[in-house]
Amino acid sequence: MTDVNTEARRPKVLVVGMDGLRYDRLIRSPSTAPVLHHLMATGAHGTSLLPYGRADDDPSTGTAYTDSGPGWSSILTGVWPDRHGVTGNDFKGADYARHPDFLTRAGITRPGLRTAAAVSWPALVRRGTLGRAIGRRVRHNGERRGYGTADRRVARTVLRWLAKSDPDVLFVYFGATDEAGHASGPLSPAYDQALLDQDAHLGRLLEAIDARRADPGRPEEHWTVLVTTDHGHLDSGGHGGDSPAEREVFVILAEPGGPAGTLLDTPRLIDIAPTVLDRLGIPLDPAWDLQGRVLPGPAAPTSEWP
Repeated sequence: MTDVNTEARRPKVLVVGMDGLRYDRLIRSPSTAPVLHHLMATGAHGTSLLPYGRADDDPSTGTAYTDSGPGWSSILTGVWPDRHGVTGNDFKGADYARHPDFLTRAGITRPGLRTAAAVSWPALVRRGTLGRAIGRRVRHNGERRGYGTADRRVARTVLRWLAKSDPDVLFVYFGATDEAGHASGPLSPAYDQALLDQDAHLGRLLEAIDARRADPGRPEEHWTVLVTTDHGHLDSGGHGGDSPAEREVFVILAEPGGPAGTLLDTPRLIDIAPTVLDRLGIPLDPAWDLQGRVLPGPAAPTSEWP
């Protein structure tokens, strides 16, 4: 029989990526994304600019590109393209052997951890960004089926995992906002609808986490939720350049015990991976050569959920 007391306060992490989501479109009204607005109001959030074209002696700045291949590689590995090697969507030069994704690192460091990823951009699995050591990797093909359909399937997959199994760290990718941004620009009704749909998917995932936490038969779980994007979009649609609209990214961090409405100080894409590992209780090994920093959390976590 499992001793619940020995497993009290089990740390778990959910990372949700929303491709090509412009922060200014997200924050303009609570009705655009009520779930994300609630997380920002009850948790912490902040923005930064991708260091496009930076070339200085600060090893934490690197050089980033406003395309999805390098963006998600930076998010998942905790290093900029000068280390993980990905500078475009062809993924040429990727060095995931030395700089694996945070799920792979977590699983290797703590073999008992249950790791899982579900994505609607299949390249993240095909190109090895999400490594084979991850316990569960599911890809739904947004390129072929459309991202609205594929995102719904991603959400259903993760809901099933949360209800029927016991994942410790999850990465979830939604791509409809980027698809709409390319098709009609981020100022369009289609973009607004894609954002609202992704927000609803996130809401259902959080409801599933709440249901787990309310189950008296489960050990107490301490969930950290991170939401981020890989790049922005021009008003006319598209990305890949160095304009502020393309370079601005955001991070939302919600976890029990954190002060409400906290502004994070310029959180970067490379801060996601070390923050995930930290919240799982995994010490950061200097040999990993991570460029990101751990985002601040509550000094004394409680069981209260935002």
